[in-house]
Amino acid sequence: MSDTDSIREKVIEHLIAASDEDVTPADITDTTSLQGNLDLSSLQAVTLVMDLEDEFGVVIDDEEIETLNTVGDVLRIIEQKQAEAG
Repeated sequence: MSDTDSIREKVIEHLIAASDEDVTPADITDTTSLQGNLDLSSLQAVTLVMDLEDEFGVVIDDEEIETLNTVGDVLRIIEQKQAEAG
């Protein structure tokens, strides 16, 4: 399994746990909307970001948080942050 696949699986696990919707990993794609499809409230989204920061050892700043609309956005930011960390 590649690092990207591992990141994707972990992010999806966190998204399913954070969402009030009844979703499965198969329901989640890069274009899945955090608010529209997963019905994450602002508080749930902030908690999700904090959990992902802990999971992946990264820091996502406020400006980046505002750009997180889809699952693909979340994956992109985490992969970018990990690459920056080396």
